[in-house]
Amino acid sequence: MSYFAAAFARSGGEWVASEIDLDDVDSVEGVVDAVQQVETDDGIVLVFVEEENWFGVIRVEGDDEPRVYVSEAAEAMQSLVGEAVLSQLMEDYRLSEASDDEDEEEEPVVLPAEPIGEFGILDDLGIQSGDLNRLAEAIGTSPAAAVSFLADRLGFAEALEAVR
Repeated sequence: MSYFAAAFARSGGEWVASEIDLDDVDSVEGVVDAVQQVETDDGIVLVFVEEENWFGVIRVEGDDEPRVYVSEAAEAMQSLVGEAVLSQLMEDYRLSEASDDEDEEEEPVVLPAEPIGEFGILDDLGIQSGDLNRLAEAIGTSPAAAVSFLADRLGFAEALEAVR
């Protein structure tokens, strides 16, 4: 599956975009490493990833843990990029589902066919969690259209189109 990934940051008072390569990334920490060189005025870098059946948002702020939202977890797990984006959420999900019996063989994590992650990831930027979830669950809305809508609402539609 092919994907599109780009990092967006405010620099000089406006949003700038950089297409990023996630081919060799195997975890969300790898995504953070891929955007380390992005210059930003406020320390916030937003990474948008889109594939045929899902989109994701990774929010990187300084040394804080990355925050992740994915529109359709089960679909994202069908790709290497999706697995990387969901790596920390999968570990958290595995720990929450773990039984007390440590002798049991570890079963593969099966994530739900629904949005997963931090729903309020863009609240302070003007996109409320309910709006993000409605966009993710809208029938007939392609991931590319969803990312374009988010970019427009956040004020970086032109930057998105420049790297797409």
